[in-house]
This record gives sequence, C-alpha cells and structure tokens, in this order.
Amino acid sequence: MTWHYWLGKSFLRIGRIIQSLAVAVMRPEDLVRFSRETYRKSESLAYWTSDEFNASGLYEPEAALLERLARKQGRLLLLGIGGGREAIPLVQAGFEVTGVDYLAEFTEAAREQARRRGLHLETLVGDISRLTLPESSFDVIWFSHAIYSFVPTRKRRIAMLQTMHHALAHGGHVVCQFHWDPELHRRRGETRLARLLAWLTGGNIRYQAGDMLWRNSEFLHAFGLESDFTRECVEAGFKVDHLKIFEGWPRGGAILVKA
Repeated sequence: MTWHYWLGKSFLRIGRIIQSLAVAVMRPEDLVRFSRETYRKSESLAYWTSDEFNASGLYEPEAALLERLARKQGRLLLLGIGGGREAIPLVQAGFEVTGVDYLAEFTEAAREQARRRGLHLETLVGDISRLTLPESSFDVIWFSHAIYSFVPTRKRRIAMLQTMHHALAHGGHVVCQFHWDPELHRRRGETRLARLLAWLTGGNIRYQAGDMLWRNSEFLHAFGLESDFTRECVEAGFKVDHLKIFEGWPRGGAILVKA
C-alpha cells in the first residue's frame, strides 16, 4: 500500500474526529434543539409522517419485546410517537395509547394515521426528558425506537426514568430501547480530547464515551456495556426484568419493573 493510501485514511480519521467534537461543545439543551431542528426540516417531516413508513408496523425486535411483555392491554405512554408507526399496532394490540413528541407536526400526523384506521390516539407535545406526569397514570411506558439514547447526559436520562417510575402504575412495565455500539467506547483518545474541549468551552461537560451526532443530524448516546445501561435503570428505581442485544441490529431492548 502506498503512502497516498495511508495519508488519505489519516485525513478521513481526522475529519471524523473533528465532526465528533461537535457534540462536546454543545450544551445538553443545544443538543436537544439540534435534534429537534433536524426533524423539523421539510424532508424529514415528509419521511417520518409518510403513509408508507407508518404502515410498516413494528420492527422485528420491537415485536419481540411486545411478545415478551406480560401486559397486553391498559394505558400505554409512547415516548417518541413520530408519525404513528409504533402507535398504530400498539392500539390494535389492545392498548389505550398516549403518544408524546416534541413536534406538533408529528403528533398531528399520528392522530391522522389512527383516524384513517378507525382508531383513537391521545397525544402530548413536549420534550420526553422534561415531562410532568400524574402518579401511577400508565400501565406500560414504551420508549420508541432507541429514543432513550436520544437524551443527552446520564444525569438527564436517570431523571427522566425517575419521572417514568412515578408515572408507572403498580405492576406496570417499561419497555426501553437504546442504541448499542461497543466500538465507540474503545476510542479512548478521542474521548479524552472531547472531554477536554467540553471543559474548555463550557459545553457538554458531562460528555461520555458513546456520545455522538448520529449521521450529523441528531444526538445519540451509544451504550457499549450492558452494565452501563442497567446501572442507570437501577439508580432510577427500576429492576431490569429482561434485556437483549439484537444481533445484526445496533439496538438493545429491555423490560423494566419497579424495584
């Protein structure tokens, strides 16, 4: 191999590192805003609210989690409803679904998707990590497609789980999906550089290995150890009843119960 090859590879790696540092200089609220603005773009709205996408139903890992779930009916809070892809089959399965998203365009689209099928959905507009919910108001809380990983900082995720603990009825369950990528946790040099930059800029001072801007469009925290995820759940007052990393799919899924 020539030096041109290695020089090209080096430039690509430097470019990746520079891009990865963007997540270090943004504060948590900036990261939430960055993701929100990405989804607000017309092409993004068109995709996530399209009939074709929302008719595709549950992905295989999601269907497996639903099958594993002990409760098959009751009040279900869907965090990250999008255009209704998950909400529709969950209503059809027998749940009374309330869906949350931070864009009104999504909640409106989800209600329309349900209406066309003769189904009913309740919706809320808000940041899932900043919700105020009545005590014991839901039998099942369902984190949409890896949306747990969309919440920046460990502290914020645990506080969100504590809110869900408060809102979960006795005997209820939380279905939580998260992004999984152990490889990101092996880049120790990049992690140290990002933490230094976060400290120097007053940005994401709680930066963790696994934090990234997924495809330069939205914040995402990738877990690399099952124990990292389970510790967050335990600190919020939950017991992990079931956990599975899906082979060939960059996702993990868990079912939680109150400890």
